[in-house]
Amino acid sequence: MSARTPQPAPDQCPVCRHFLADPDQLERELPGLTILSSAWGSTRGRAGLCARFGTWQDPVTGCREFSPRPLPVFPHGAARVTQR
Repeated sequence: MSARTPQPAPDQCPVCRHFLADPDQLERELPGLTILSSAWGSTRGRAGLCARFGTWQDPVTGCREFSPRPLPVFPHGAARVTQR
């Protein structure tokens, strides 16, 4: 039995354009964060910064300001799947 990471529902914070969860981006947005630790630390879990409200929070079901993050745009042929 393999452990799987649960995927966020379509209206949850991790897929919202306002939710910042990338550790490098969090450290840029919150410069003092590295005094305590690092945004790469396991104690952060899935928490992130809601840029809309300026709150640090665990990802929850989307709020009234939920706005889906746009899908990444790849140049033609960049997303090729290799078979083994």
